[in-house]
Amino acid sequence: MDVIFYFIGGIIFIITLIISGGAFIRFVKSFKHNYIPLDSPNPYVQWITRFNYKAAPFIISTLGPLGGFLISWTANDHTKHDIFYTPINHDHFLTIFIFYLISLVAFWLSILYKNKMPPLLEVFSLLGMAQGFILCTFLSIHFAHFMLVAFIPMLITFPLICPLLFGMLLFVQIRKHFYGFREKQRDEDPVYDSLILDHAHKFVANDTVNNPFIFFLLLPFIAIQQSVLILFGQVPLSAIKAFTETTTYTFSQYAPPPDLGGHYLCTIASRGSHWLVRPLRKGIRRGKIIDVNRQLLVANAFEEWLEQNTPNFHRFLRKNYNKVGIPLNQMVNNKWMSNLMFIIMKPFECFFLIWLYTFDIAPEKRIQRQYLPKDH
Repeated sequence: MDVIFYFIGGIIFIITLIISGGAFIRFVKSFKHNYIPLDSPNPYVQWITRFNYKAAPFIISTLGPLGGFLISWTANDHTKHDIFYTPINHDHFLTIFIFYLISLVAFWLSILYKNKMPPLLEVFSLLGMAQGFILCTFLSIHFAHFMLVAFIPMLITFPLICPLLFGMLLFVQIRKHFYGFREKQRDEDPVYDSLILDHAHKFVANDTVNNPFIFFLLLPFIAIQQSVLILFGQVPLSAIKAFTETTTYTFSQYAPPPDLGGHYLCTIASRGSHWLVRPLRKGIRRGKIIDVNRQLLVANAFEEWLEQNTPNFHRFLRKNYNKVGIPLNQMVNNKWMSNLMFIIMKPFECFFLIWLYTFDIAPEKRIQRQYLPKDH
């Protein structure tokens, strides 16, 4: 069974790297107005290129975000002291979801029509993509603490990086739209008798002006959407409260749950295969019996040293560590992931051990008393 998990996890990890790398390359190339796929005689490169230009946009813009919305909706809200919290407040969920859907429709209209849309549809597509780019920017910042978790080979973590990747694709489409519009206007080279129309044409055709100008047109566009959403129970500040009325995320204003203590990453690692993590004995944590290994003992001893000698820094470190450790500890429950975490934490274990042997008088005594009953 472990072999199957390793195999599936490896495939997910490789696909995540291919999708992320492809989106980043397209984002960088767009600054030079290069929108042509990479041409290579290598069949593997051709397959990756086709995948990034055909399948990846659908995964990034549709499958990943919709899965993320589903996870967010089924997660616990900010009022519950539980492990996994929703990144979008349930009361204001509809606002963010509708903003995303409009951006999604606008994105695919731009791809399918390829700058050959009727005027009103073209304006809608451009405004929708600009709105989506702003939304993805805020979501990416909101998820910043958990962004690296997205590369853990689990399908449930992939939506964390989708706002960043989708934002890149939207940026590419917006620039591609303006570049195509400018080229089309240059080919047609219209001449207007009216001085006002002539200046207006030059203004619209100048991409150094209309790129930022489009964001000013977003204000009435978003205001119309928000006015309609009010009829469905949303409030004028729903787009803001959806982020702020949460916990553990960047824009969250609600306090996280009480500090439960414990080294979550090392706890994950200690649940791995016995031949690798080598549990030493049973231990007590918050009244429960757990398996402890050398890595977990060393990590907890190091934190104890920090708490005793640098209390302010320890509080800061623990507060930020909980934001990642608590949900990750809940999500990861497979041995192959625990084995991977054990290997990742090994350099940290060595650092903790060197620190203790350098600054603690009795390092081994401190290490061995971790997770023992208080009377020891």
